Amino acid sequence: MRLLNIQRIVGFVLTSLLIVAGGAVAESQSAFTTYNLKHGITIKIPKHWQILNKQITDTLGASTEAMTGNEQGNADIVIAANYYEDDSGIVAASANVTVKIGKTASQNNIKSMTQSALDVEADKAYKAVRPIIEKSGDGKTRISRIKMVKEGISGYIAIRTDYQQIRTDRTLNVVSYNIYLGDKLIKATLTCDAAQKNLLEPTINAIKKSIKIRI
Repeated sequence: MRLLNIQRIVGFVLTSLLIVAGGAVAESQSAFTTYNLKHGITIKIPKHWQILNKQITDTLGASTEAMTGNEQGNADIVIAANYYEDDSGIVAASANVTVKIGKTASQNNIKSMTQSALDVEADKAYKAVRPIIEKSGDGKTRISRIKMVKEGISGYIAIRTDYQQIRTDRTLNVVSYNIYLGDKLIKATLTCDAAQKNLLEPTINAIKKSIKIRI
C-alpha cells in the first residue's frame, strides 16, 4: 500500500517554488496577526509580511497543474504570505498552508511508518520533482536531496520534509509539514533565504509553533 501520494508531494513542492519565485533583512518585529482559516486551521503571520490575494493563489494552483499534469481542483491554498527583501521584490521568506481534500493515509498509517519507509518515499519524491524543476523556469534552479522525518504539530503526527532550492543567486531552505488525516491532507510550507537563516529562522519557528488544527 502506498501511504504517501508522490504526485501530491510533487505538486506541493512546485507550489512552494512558484510562491517564492515571484520575488530582507529581517526586522525585529514581534507583532503577529492570527488568521482563522477554513478546515479548522489557525496560524499566526507577522504583520509586516504580505498576504497574497486569492487571484494570485489561484494562479499558483493553475501553474502547478500545468507543470505537473496533476489536477489541483481539490487543492485549496488557504493562506500564503511573503516577506520581501527591502524594495527589491525578492522574497526572503514565505509561509503557506494548503489543504487537499480526498482519501489519504491515516494518522495510524503515519504512526506505523518506519524511517526506512520514509527514506524510500523521500527518494521517490526527489526523483519525481527534479526533472520538472530542471525543465521549468530559468532551467538553472536545482533542488537538494529531500529528507523526511516524523514530527509532531498541533497534536498530530506530520511528515516533515526538508530540502533546498538552489538558484544561481541564492539558496532557499524549505521545510513542509504534511498532516495526513484520512480524508484530507494539510500541508504547511515555510521557506527562508539560507544566507539569512540566523535572522529569519526564529520567525519561521514561531509561525510553525502557532499552527493549530481543530477538526
